[in-house]
Amino acid sequence: MKINIEEIEGFGDTEITIKCQSISKEILDFINEYKLIDNRLWGSLDKQSYILNPMDIYYIETIDNKVFAYTKNKVYELSYKLYVLETILPTKYFFRASKSMIINISKIVSIKSLFNGKMQANLDNNESVIISRSNVVLFKEKLGVGK
Repeated sequence: MKINIEEIEGFGDTEITIKCQSISKEILDFINEYKLIDNRLWGSLDKQSYILNPMDIYYIETIDNKVFAYTKNKVYELSYKLYVLETILPTKYFFRASKSMIINISKIVSIKSLFNGKMQANLDNNESVIISRSNVVLFKEKLGVGK
């Protein structure tokens, strides 16, 4: 792979151009990683605003029309809608677990099938989240479980 950087005085917004014979998984992963860096989220806690690194988020949940991001030790309120976050966050790491929750699959340490067709994902902060029955098949595919 060859990387060219051209500095142009007076140039407008910085742009990145990728030239390739075909779009590979590695290129898509690179783009998602870049989006992750570029798309920091703003959250509020105790009347202060904070920049959140998406990789520090364990899950995002909607409760009473408010959206909250759960990190290891804190809960931030976000001003984004869940469906918008679903498009911003890289699909390599984030998965829509239910109508009201997006989880960071890199924080999962174990999973367990439940009797009602749902799944439970145990996170490395000792919390558990539920994967809705309608999303279990996609969830298993994403994790490569049950092949």
